Amino acid sequence: MLQPLAQKRVLLITLVICFLVITGLLFYSSQERIKETWAEKVFNIIFYPFQKTIHYVTSFIAETNETIKNLAALNRENYHLRKKLSELTTELSQLEQLEAENERLRAILQYKAASKLELIPTEVVARNPSNSKYTIIIGKGKNYGLAKNMPVITEEGIVGRILNVNPFSAEVILLTDPRGGNSMSGVIERTRELVYIYGGGRKGYCIVKPSDLSIKLEVGDRILTSEANLYFPKNLLIGYIAEVNDSKDGYEQQAYLKPAANFGRMEYLYIVKEK
Repeated sequence: MLQPLAQKRVLLITLVICFLVITGLLFYSSQERIKETWAEKVFNIIFYPFQKTIHYVTSFIAETNETIKNLAALNRENYHLRKKLSELTTELSQLEQLEAENERLRAILQYKAASKLELIPTEVVARNPSNSKYTIIIGKGKNYGLAKNMPVITEEGIVGRILNVNPFSAEVILLTDPRGGNSMSGVIERTRELVYIYGGGRKGYCIVKPSDLSIKLEVGDRILTSEANLYFPKNLLIGYIAEVNDSKDGYEQQAYLKPAANFGRMEYLYIVKEK
């Protein structure tokens, strides 16, 4: 066996020879030639897979890094766009509500201007949740000259009358309230015959009774306020006959009236200042 010193010398000589060979090959390959030498071909064949792998790995890492940067930028942009879309959606909803509110106010002013009655427009501010009472609270009271029993109407028809008045608000009793004394007279538009309207009965309806046994009600009849009405001006629409029930003897009738005013979506009302 070779001594350690001899082994070191052999290793050193081998490294020097390899270095000189590689340096010579590099120098020789850097010269301008038409054909490659056999040594260059061997070298390229041996190291090509490694070069290709290194190139693939470095390209993949560079592309992945670029993709991550692009995804982060797109994520930030997407967040800002969603935020902006949410703000625009909210703004559009507010504008639509304002437009609808303007349309309602415009209709109120037009109706008030076209009506021959002296009207005070007001807004519904609360509803009585009790099942035994059908009342609403409006946002005007004694400060606008309101008084008990003043008629309350909409563009569609009769709503009711003022029950109680406070300095800055008032309570309105609806036509359908079943309490005693909540009644009024009306006429059948088709025949101009007198009928009486009472609150109560089926929920959301009023009871109608003819003033005479000879009077016959029909489904679809329009009922208007009569001239003899104690609180309401004449010829205002009260509602429509939805159902007619005859008594067993066939003489007396009782009907259900559907109010013309939609009590479920009232926002703005009118107080009739004078009959």
